Amino acid sequence: MKSGKLTIKHQVTIPRDVRQALGLKAGDEVSFALEDGRAVLMKVDRSEIEWSRFLQAQMPEWDDPQEDAYWAEL
Repeated sequence: MKSGKLTIKHQVTIPRDVRQALGLKAGDEVSFALEDGRAVLMKVDRSEIEWSRFLQAQMPEWDDPQEDAYWAEL
């Protein structure tokens, strides 16, 4: 297991072998998931982001708080 130190700006360096294993390079986006009290780091797939943005543009009601409130009561 690798470790790092959190800076005053809440940043941490991802160890080289982890970056290489995930194919990470400067400018890549990463996401974090919490699983059983642990943080899991994943490389963000750009095609997933672009697809999500496309869907949001096609179906703006998905991000509508009023729509969410309506369906929450059902």
